[in-house]
Amino acid sequence: MRDAFEVKRERLRADIANAREKASQWQARTRDLERQLADLENMEILRMVHDVASSPEELRGLLDLIQASQTNLTKQEG
Repeated sequence: MRDAFEVKRERLRADIANAREKASQWQARTRDLERQLADLENMEILRMVHDVASSPEELRGLLDLIQASQTNLTKQEG
């Protein structure tokens, strides 16, 4: 017959295995949610770009203006 310590050890090992399985499931769920969020944010960025610029040339000009303003801010801070 098994003693109480052996029974308790087996129960704790089973609880640990169960907790590890649940942790693995939650990690997978977290990765999936993070991927969904990134996809949504990327779609939002694309929508905003399409709303702002109607041609690749206009978009390039806008990006050049943003880069120039950031360069000017950096020079002013330094």
